[in-house]
Amino acid sequence: MDMENVFNQNVDFLIQARDEIVHCNQLEQQQKHLKDKEDKMRKAISQEEKSINDEINSTIKKRKAEIENTYDSQLEASRKKMKKAQGEKDKEKSERVGQRVDEETADVKENNRELKTELKTLFKKNHVPAFCRSSLYYILFMPKGFKEIFFLLIFILIGIAGLPFGVYMLLSQLAFAGKAFASAPWFMAVVIALVIIIVLGLYFLIFNLTKVKHRDTILEGRKIRNQLAVNEKNIKAIKNAINKDKDESQYGLGAYDAKIQQFQSEMDAIADEKQAALKEFEKKMKSTITDDINNRRLGKVEEMKQQQAAIEEERNQVDAQVKEASLGITNKYTKYLGKGICKEEVLNDIIHIMESEQVATVSEGIAIYKGEAPHRGDAADTQ
Repeated sequence: MDMENVFNQNVDFLIQARDEIVHCNQLEQQQKHLKDKEDKMRKAISQEEKSINDEINSTIKKRKAEIENTYDSQLEASRKKMKKAQGEKDKEKSERVGQRVDEETADVKENNRELKTELKTLFKKNHVPAFCRSSLYYILFMPKGFKEIFFLLIFILIGIAGLPFGVYMLLSQLAFAGKAFASAPWFMAVVIALVIIIVLGLYFLIFNLTKVKHRDTILEGRKIRNQLAVNEKNIKAIKNAINKDKDESQYGLGAYDAKIQQFQSEMDAIADEKQAALKEFEKKMKSTITDDINNRRLGKVEEMKQQQAAIEEERNQVDAQVKEASLGITNKYTKYLGKGICKEEVLNDIIHIMESEQVATVSEGIAIYKGEAPHRGDAADTQ
């Protein structure tokens, strides 16, 4: 059919064109519906497969954790028993080490007791005040060794610097607060000088009344204190040597060692069993769990895939029908009438014009629709 014949057709030609276009539009709607349905089905399959995979992973993780927790609880129980046995052993060892220390330092401690008694008796016999045999007295008046000389220097700093300045601050800030002279330099100098004089006065007073007066007794006391210091060092050395001694055989702790070894062996055995159980799980149980879940749920997935395949087949058929209908419309109508005319609503308007105004040809109906020719009623009114 050529273009001239097309435009000379009557209204039936446009009715046929419209019906075929309507049918093609319906096929396209069906095509879109099937595609949406196929996409939803594909998404549902993907979600179901993910759900299956998640269930497999979570089940495997849960079962593995159950195995680990079972063995870990047994390990913890054995570990607590071993810790308790170790604590009992340490307590027993500490007591026996203490006994050994007491035994090996007994002679030295007895000598210390005798020396202290001798020192006390010496000072009483010579009527020397008791404070003169104290550590503080010998630091201040007869120091010996680095430690005592160090403390003497500290006391000197306190006596000639710290104490005088402290007394000055006490007087200036509290006793004479607000007095003009309290902030004067001469007041500070006077207070500090007086305190130093008092401190030195007391020091030399005690020095003369004790050390000078009882020099021989103080010297003898120094010798006794030196021997006490030597004995204390010997006691400390003996304690350190005993504590560092790694040989526990002399303490009779074999029963505790046997218990600890028993619990350690239990823990090693449990740990080996745990590793074996986990290997067995990895080797067999994982595949068993996977197969069980797949057998239970993959049937639904296969059914969904079959539904998807059926939808896809139906959509392919509709695709072919849409293609065929579209090409038919293009060849029979669009290439003659144009895309603007080959629309359902446009064709309905032209058909209505031709039927209501009894227009004989397509070309005339299109001309009236486009406004290129007057409507029949308009033409009659003009005449």
